Amino acid sequence: MNWQITIVSAIAFFAISLGATRQASAGEPASIEAGSHILKKGETAEFKIVSNSAASSELTASCDVEAGGSASLTFDGEHYIPLSEPTVGDIITLSAGEKRHYDLHGTVEANKGDAYVAFAFSDVPAAMCFPGMQCDGAAAGAQDVKVSCANN
Repeated sequence: MNWQITIVSAIAFFAISLGATRQASAGEPASIEAGSHILKKGETAEFKIVSNSAASSELTASCDVEAGGSASLTFDGEHYIPLSEPTVGDIITLSAGEKRHYDLHGTVEANKGDAYVAFAFSDVPAAMCFPGMQCDGAAAGAQDVKVSCANN
Protein backbone atom coordinates (compact mmCIF):
# COMPACT_ATOMS: atom_id res chain seq x y z
CA MET A 1 0.00 0.00 0.00
CA ASN A 2 2.88 2.41 0.71
CA TRP A 3 4.30 1.98 -2.80
CA GLN A 4 0.87 2.97 -4.24
CA ILE A 5 0.83 6.15 -2.16
CA THR A 6 4.39 6.92 -3.26
CA ILE A 7 3.52 6.48 -6.94
CA VAL A 8 0.35 8.58 -6.61
CA SER A 9 2.33 11.28 -4.74
CA ALA A 10 5.03 11.29 -7.42
CA ILE A 11 2.45 11.61 -10.22
CA ALA A 12 0.67 14.44 -8.37
CA PHE A 13 3.98 16.25 -7.77
CA PHE A 14 4.92 15.91 -11.46
CA ALA A 15 1.51 17.24 -12.58
CA ILE A 16 1.71 20.21 -10.22
CA SER A 17 5.28 20.97 -11.28
CA LEU A 18 4.37 20.77 -14.96
CA GLY A 19 1.43 23.13 -14.44
CA ALA A 20 3.61 25.65 -12.58
CA THR A 21 6.21 25.56 -15.35
CA ARG A 22 3.60 26.20 -18.03
CA GLN A 23 2.13 29.06 -16.01
CA ALA A 24 5.51 30.75 -15.50
CA SER A 25 6.46 30.57 -19.18
CA ALA A 26 3.09 31.67 -20.53
CA GLY A 27 3.39 35.45 -20.11
CA GLU A 28 0.99 38.05 -21.29
CA PRO A 29 1.25 38.86 -24.98
CA ALA A 30 3.22 41.91 -26.06
CA SER A 31 1.46 44.82 -27.73
CA ILE A 32 2.56 47.52 -30.11
CA GLU A 33 1.82 51.21 -29.57
CA ALA A 34 -0.45 51.62 -32.58
CA GLY A 35 -0.38 54.64 -34.83
CA SER A 36 0.40 56.13 -38.24
CA HIS A 37 3.40 58.09 -39.45
CA ILE A 38 4.06 59.95 -42.69
CA LEU A 39 7.76 59.86 -43.44
CA LYS A 40 9.98 61.99 -45.61
CA LYS A 41 13.20 60.50 -46.98
CA GLY A 42 15.61 59.83 -44.12
CA GLU A 43 12.90 59.62 -41.42
CA THR A 44 11.89 56.58 -39.34
CA ALA A 45 8.52 55.44 -38.01
CA GLU A 46 9.16 53.72 -34.68
CA PHE A 47 6.50 51.69 -32.89
CA LYS A 48 7.26 50.93 -29.25
CA ILE A 49 6.48 47.41 -28.01
CA VAL A 50 5.03 47.05 -24.52
CA SER A 51 5.99 43.66 -23.09
CA ASN A 52 6.93 41.73 -19.98
CA SER A 53 10.26 42.94 -18.56
CA ALA A 54 10.96 39.62 -16.80
CA ALA A 55 10.22 37.08 -19.55
CA SER A 56 9.83 36.76 -23.29
CA SER A 57 6.38 37.34 -24.76
CA GLU A 58 4.67 36.97 -28.13
CA LEU A 59 3.73 39.85 -30.42
CA THR A 60 0.95 39.71 -32.99
CA ALA A 61 0.42 42.96 -34.88
CA SER A 62 -0.07 44.24 -38.41
CA CYS A 63 1.51 47.06 -40.39
CA ASP A 64 0.60 48.72 -43.68
CA VAL A 65 3.16 50.58 -45.78
CA GLU A 66 2.20 52.69 -48.80
CA ALA A 67 3.80 55.25 -51.06
CA GLY A 68 2.66 57.43 -53.97
CA GLY A 69 5.94 56.84 -55.80
CA SER A 70 8.72 54.30 -55.65
CA ALA A 71 10.47 54.01 -52.29
CA SER A 72 12.79 51.78 -50.29
CA LEU A 73 12.28 51.22 -46.59
CA THR A 74 14.40 49.31 -44.11
CA PHE A 75 12.70 47.26 -41.39
CA ASP A 76 14.33 47.43 -37.98
CA GLY A 77 13.63 46.20 -34.47
CA GLU A 78 15.12 45.91 -31.01
CA HIS A 79 14.41 42.89 -28.77
CA TYR A 80 12.02 41.63 -31.48
CA ILE A 81 12.68 38.20 -33.00
CA PRO A 82 10.49 37.90 -36.10
CA LEU A 83 8.75 34.65 -36.96
CA SER A 84 7.24 36.24 -40.08
CA GLU A 85 8.24 38.68 -42.77
CA PRO A 86 9.74 41.20 -42.72
CA THR A 87 12.81 40.31 -40.74
CA VAL A 88 15.11 42.86 -39.15
CA GLY A 89 17.33 44.38 -41.84
CA ASP A 90 14.99 43.60 -44.77
CA ILE A 91 14.74 46.24 -47.49
CA ILE A 92 11.15 46.77 -48.65
CA THR A 93 10.91 48.25 -52.14
CA LEU A 94 7.59 49.77 -53.15
CA SER A 95 6.55 50.67 -56.68
CA ALA A 96 4.54 53.82 -57.37
CA GLY A 97 1.11 53.53 -55.72
CA GLU A 98 1.87 50.20 -54.08
CA LYS A 99 0.53 49.28 -50.64
CA ARG A 100 1.81 46.33 -48.60
CA HIS A 101 0.32 44.66 -45.56
CA TYR A 102 2.47 42.74 -43.08
CA ASP A 103 1.21 40.51 -40.27
CA LEU A 104 3.96 40.64 -37.66
CA HIS A 105 4.38 37.53 -35.54
CA GLY A 106 7.37 37.22 -33.28
CA THR A 107 8.89 36.92 -29.87
CA VAL A 108 9.83 39.92 -27.79
CA GLU A 109 12.77 39.27 -25.51
CA ALA A 110 12.60 40.40 -21.89
CA ASN A 111 13.76 44.02 -21.97
CA LYS A 112 13.81 47.27 -20.02
CA GLY A 113 11.09 48.95 -22.06
CA ASP A 114 13.25 49.65 -25.11
CA ALA A 115 11.70 47.11 -27.51
CA TYR A 116 10.40 48.44 -30.82
CA VAL A 117 9.86 47.79 -34.52
CA ALA A 118 10.55 50.50 -37.08
CA PHE A 119 10.36 51.34 -40.77
CA ALA A 120 12.97 53.78 -42.13
CA PHE A 121 12.35 55.57 -45.45
CA SER A 122 15.88 55.06 -46.63
CA ASP A 123 15.89 55.85 -50.35
CA VAL A 124 14.11 56.48 -53.60
CA PRO A 125 15.29 53.77 -55.99
CA ALA A 126 17.00 55.10 -59.10
CA ALA A 127 15.42 54.26 -62.41
CA MET A 128 17.39 51.79 -64.48
CA CYS A 129 17.93 53.47 -67.82
CA PHE A 130 19.78 52.46 -70.92
CA PRO A 131 21.12 54.98 -73.44
CA GLY A 132 18.31 56.39 -75.59
CA MET A 133 15.53 55.50 -73.11
CA GLN A 134 13.14 57.97 -71.51
CA CYS A 135 13.69 57.79 -67.74
CA ASP A 136 11.58 59.20 -64.95
CA GLY A 137 14.42 59.10 -62.44
CA ALA A 138 13.74 60.84 -59.15
CA ALA A 139 10.45 62.31 -60.45
CA ALA A 140 8.83 58.86 -60.04
CA GLY A 141 10.15 58.59 -56.48
CA ALA A 142 7.91 58.97 -53.46
CA GLN A 143 7.82 62.31 -51.67
CA ASP A 144 6.61 60.54 -48.54
CA VAL A 145 5.64 57.13 -47.22
CA LYS A 146 2.77 56.28 -44.88
CA VAL A 147 3.31 53.56 -42.26
CA SER A 148 0.50 52.38 -39.95
CA CYS A 149 0.69 49.65 -37.31
CA ALA A 150 -1.94 48.15 -35.00
CA ASN A 151 -2.43 45.22 -32.65
CA ASN A 152 -4.31 42.18 -33.94
